[in-house]
Amino acid sequence: MRTYPHHLTTDLPVLPVPRLDESLERYRKSAAAVLDASGEADVNQAIADFAIGQAPVLQQTLEEYGQALSASGSNWMAEQWLEHALRNRQPLLLSSNVTYQLNLPTDATRSRRVVELLQRIGAIHIQQAKRATPEELDADGRRLSMDSWACFNGGIRTPAADEDLWMRAGAGATYRTIGVLHLGRMWEVPLTGSEGKLLNAIQLRSSIEHVLSQTQPAQSSFAGFSTLGSAILAEQAPWRNEAHRSTFDRLVNMLFTITLDPNGEEDTQTLLRWAFHPGNAWVYKPISYQASLDTNMLTANVEHSVLEAGTLATAVTRMQQVDTTTLDTQSEPTLPKATELTWRDNAYGLTDYYTKANTLKTERVLVRRDRHLPYEMRNDALTHLILMIAQQLTFGTVRAHRQDVDMRHFRAGRTDTLRPVTLEAVSFVQHLVRDKATVNQLHAALNAHDEGVEATVNGQAFDRHFFMLQHIGAELGGANAALFTEHTDALEDFLTVSSAGASEAFIRAIAAPLVEDGFHVHFTPAAAGTEFLVTWFEGTPQAEALYRNLQPAAELLYDFIATIEPIHSS
Repeated sequence: MRTYPHHLTTDLPVLPVPRLDESLERYRKSAAAVLDASGEADVNQAIADFAIGQAPVLQQTLEEYGQALSASGSNWMAEQWLEHALRNRQPLLLSSNVTYQLNLPTDATRSRRVVELLQRIGAIHIQQAKRATPEELDADGRRLSMDSWACFNGGIRTPAADEDLWMRAGAGATYRTIGVLHLGRMWEVPLTGSEGKLLNAIQLRSSIEHVLSQTQPAQSSFAGFSTLGSAILAEQAPWRNEAHRSTFDRLVNMLFTITLDPNGEEDTQTLLRWAFHPGNAWVYKPISYQASLDTNMLTANVEHSVLEAGTLATAVTRMQQVDTTTLDTQSEPTLPKATELTWRDNAYGLTDYYTKANTLKTERVLVRRDRHLPYEMRNDALTHLILMIAQQLTFGTVRAHRQDVDMRHFRAGRTDTLRPVTLEAVSFVQHLVRDKATVNQLHAALNAHDEGVEATVNGQAFDRHFFMLQHIGAELGGANAALFTEHTDALEDFLTVSSAGASEAFIRAIAAPLVEDGFHVHFTPAAAGTEFLVTWFEGTPQAEALYRNLQPAAELLYDFIATIEPIHSS
């Protein structure tokens, strides 16, 4: 039976169901921004047919369902959202997992570095194991849902037929372990003892040095086959054999895993390798850390069905603040230094996976970002405009963007989907590249972006709303409405865009594009400008031209903004 991760904050404001007319109008405008006149007419007809057809019944059913779920501490999208994620049969690294490069430097190297990381990371995970994680607040002081914190106690997503299971770890902080991957071998390493405290640095270092002293690589990578995806693993996983059940149970109960790489460099090629190559993570654990032994390269590979980036960012910020000299630790000499875990008959073909993973490419581009602007402009709005300008320069058109926006201030809240490609933005971009843009057009584009963010933050965007209407329509009728199945360009994820925002927890992030000819783009405001990390599959049309056009796109935008008279407050 599937065990849903905890709903830990059941008294937050109820997530309202968006109004049907407002979602349909938002969708109409988004579709108009990316379609020609003929396509726009088709969408308008599909909206009209849906509105006078099944839509009212589906909307009423969703509102009633939302009321019932709110009373249980959940919301109208949370359960089906998780189920949808757990039905993904594809390799997770190539479809939904995200790898975040973390800002958690150490002065030490080798085993001393690993021990400091275990102290900082472990302290936060142990808090959750004790159910003592401090309340999380956003920048406005609002309490946030603590649901995502549940996976800091361990647990695992388990491949199963049709829909994966999400299995919780055992409760409590005593005798908790972690998994340490090194040279393809997996070691179970004690992290806490009988008092539920972190083991002291001497004992941790003894364990890590024992692991590092084992210099014979694995004959077959312990974690490599976890990249294959549930279509294969649901039927062929080794833990289906009772002889391997205890090994899998140990994986479930580990607080986290960490991979130690003696060859990790602080560069994008290491990031690419750690994110997508087999054996660098147990892909189904909620968090798999990956650490270089001799540089400050550190990442977290995140299984996204249960963990949001905002929660991870807060956790890393708290890791940065851990005082390793005052940690309350214990010694338990009777515990083993490390126990190697193995699978017998671990013969999986990874050739097809390697072939696909090796087609992923990434490029880091630094573009201009002016600090002194004529009036306040949202950095994410300007960034999306740069991406649209680059598209217009490359393809002569603009396709849809997707960016997830935090809404954890609602009961069981996670994120909703911002669609920043608006009619106003496209109009400004098209005029700008022809040197005919006006200040009013820029104002309109920025205002439209602000309105879109406001709606998304308040759970009023249309993506999740349409998803639930279609889900209910599978039973009541209407799931095959043209609105859901035809002319869905506004719901396309051509550019999947992510950012750390104002957080200093992440340096950058990498993930596979969500569509075959699309891109994942992470942007980070840096001292010298804005950094874009662009990732795509080899063979994607004009990929090189797109990332090379980011710099001239930024120049076009900021040169135009520089012509605007500053607005001085009186």
